Amino acid sequence: YLMSFSTFKAPDSWKLTQDAIMTCMENQGVFTEESLSFMKRMLSRSGTGNSTAWPPGISQSLDPSQKMDASIESSRKEAKIVIFEVVADALKKANVSAKEIDFLVINCSLFSPTPSLCALVVNHFGMRKDVTTYNLSGMGCSASPISIQLARDLLQTQQNSGLLPFSGGATALVVSTEIITPNLYLGNERSFLLQNTLFRCGGAAI
Repeated sequence: YLMSFSTFKAPDSWKLTQDAIMTCMENQGVFTEESLSFMKRMLSRSGTGNSTAWPPGISQSLDPSQKMDASIESSRKEAKIVIFEVVADALKKANVSAKEIDFLVINCSLFSPTPSLCALVVNHFGMRKDVTTYNLSGMGCSASPISIQLARDLLQTQQNSGLLPFSGGATALVVSTEIITPNLYLGNERSFLLQNTLFRCGGAAI
């Protein structure tokens, strides 16, 4: 049974207009005029508004004196802000403590650090040492339903084993996100430029 669902709500400081996004792109100093024109057209047709969220590691390049920060530290900062918020909110809505989680599944296709995103969540929220964790990467948009299917299969297996740690049954937490900070494409191949205009910060937990 679905107990709760939470989505990331970016702080106002993360929200950029399309003009501001184009300024960030121009300030990278790597895109041709043709590439900039293409990205501007794609932004106008993307369906995203003028207050969609970009991480500080990229948006700091609005200031021409600052370079984009795509470091592992900056990427982890984005991941922590997005993931911790949705996890805390999902646990609160479900009235479930972090120690009641039996299975944790996190999917993020391109950012797969060590220690893992699961390790960040387990340590931050003080989950049990025997919580079973899965990090899924490299699967793109299909990873969310794959993660839910994995959680379902794990819950069914636990139910059938008769070895539930709590009388109320097993509980799984699934987190889906994409970390934007390290993934801005800094080249001029047109098909790759699409990702610079379509992706935004976001995350969900169930």
